[in-house]
Amino acid sequence: MPDAAGSGSGSNTNKVTTVSCTGATKAATVTTEEGVLHYEYSTDTTGATPPTISTGGIVEFKTSATHNVIPTTGASFPSDPGLNVGFNADVCLKFSTAGDFNFACITHGFKGKIIVQ
Repeated sequence: MPDAAGSGSGSNTNKVTTVSCTGATKAATVTTEEGVLHYEYSTDTTGATPPTISTGGIVEFKTSATHNVIPTTGASFPSDPGLNVGFNADVCLKFSTAGDFNFACITHGFKGKIIVQ
């Protein structure tokens, strides 16, 4: 099970790394809610459109007790191992490289994405 601090800290190979939320300028926030099986994006009023952020942008992930964020794998839905947030966590992640960063809830399987340009 991933820890609440995320797994990107200190890695030179990850394109997604954990940073402090204190004082950070956040490009977007991704939240989960008990009883709701999807991710909510602060950049979209319907909560359905993944945010597009600039390279070096920071996204705050706020997960509930029953939802988390794990990187997805496979050719059709690749991601980065740093994109990893535990249950009931508040973690900021910095995206240092352009691309699509896909993730899912390990418990329920619903998927999300951050687009970095």
